[in-house]
Amino acid sequence: MKRAFGRDEKLALLVWTREDVTAVETMTEHEADAILCAIGNIGLGDHIDEGVSGATVRKMLAGLRAETRMVSVPSDLLARITETTRRALSADDAQAWELARHSFPSVNDALGDVAWLEKQLAA
Repeated sequence: MKRAFGRDEKLALLVWTREDVTAVETMTEHEADAILCAIGNIGLGDHIDEGVSGATVRKMLAGLRAETRMVSVPSDLLARITETTRRALSADDAQAWELARHSFPSVNDALGDVAWLEKQLAA
């Protein structure tokens, strides 16, 4: 921010937390994290016309839920994909992060979903 704005530039910082997002509407932690990621990806200046409000959060949640659908996948295929994803995200250079960063707030969040899938596969 220091590079983007001058020393005398007046700023207003608005913060959205997981608690703020879930106070707008009931949602899962995963949904809240996805919405926080989407808020964080709003381009500088793109928020000026409409802002980021409770209505924005509700629209994002509706879009997120509309995108979610269940599919059947053979467990061996899912296990292979999950293992590949875990290895790519765990690599020293985090080679998969550039692709995954639009869906997850952090590498640890992505790895958390991988761990959840591995647990489901083991059950």
